[in-house]
Amino acid sequence: MKRANPVREDNPDSPLVPGAPVRLLSRIPASRLIADWMNSLEIDIGGLLRGIREILLFRCQASQVDFFMPPEAAGTPGFYEELRKFDWYYMADKWEFTEALRDLAGRQRILEVGSGTGLFVERAGKELKGAWVQGIEFNESAVSQAREKNLPVVQMDLDELGRRGETFDAVCGFQVLEHVHHARELLTAMIKVLEPGGVLILSVPNRDSFLRHQYNLLDMPPHHMTRWNAEALSYLSRIFPLRLLGLRYEHLAPYHISGFVAAYGEYFGAKVPFLRRRLTKERLARLADFIQQRGLNRFLRGQSLYGVFQRL
Repeated sequence: MKRANPVREDNPDSPLVPGAPVRLLSRIPASRLIADWMNSLEIDIGGLLRGIREILLFRCQASQVDFFMPPEAAGTPGFYEELRKFDWYYMADKWEFTEALRDLAGRQRILEVGSGTGLFVERAGKELKGAWVQGIEFNESAVSQAREKNLPVVQMDLDELGRRGETFDAVCGFQVLEHVHHARELLTAMIKVLEPGGVLILSVPNRDSFLRHQYNLLDMPPHHMTRWNAEALSYLSRIFPLRLLGLRYEHLAPYHISGFVAAYGEYFGAKVPFLRRRLTKERLARLADFIQQRGLNRFLRGQSLYGVFQRL
């Protein structure tokens, strides 16, 4: 059973740099999140947030990573099983998959952490000739679906893998880091199974993208527990035995165009009263269609941020 809201408002520990100063950014009533998840996605998170009155968002002043408190607000396997009913939740064709396949050329033993139903494992197994690609996932149902396709995805945590002494010359985590509060522990475990000279590939939603102008339930608890930008991702090379090889930004994906336009429409409408009456839903919809038809989204920055690190 959850305790009463355990948030220390004075100085909660940063999940990445314990003891670093933090700043309170916002407060969200738990009742609002419960209602919004039900109204928007018909998912009942009342049990997950039982005993929690408020969700607080902080920023670590050292690393610049944002994190939600309390940690107990994180999603459970049952919560993620609810999300799996949406066909858009596990996407087979992700921008970061293509980026990673280029960076993984020549790697022989590859681990994907949080592999879901094995979409990347399957693609990498076909395209990276001679490589062994292993996936681990905590969601039992997703693992079962992967195993039905004879994909090497197992229900196992990183600590167990580390205890077995298994190592890899590449470890990937696509849209995983933001789902956990204890980011430092997860990254430590990922690095433990990564051989010296191996590459760590991470992709996360970029909080400095159009997401910063949205009220987006999928970027909040119980789905997301941390938020990252280029500065926060780069900071990893300061606290772990990692060398940053590069950061890349996704171009605006076609399926995010309408959200991008709506986010900036709301932002500029709030900033410039003159525009508020003119940025109607109909006009924003026409603008989104124009961007899509002309292919202008390839010139705009999208949602995801991708980083490649080398283990020292």
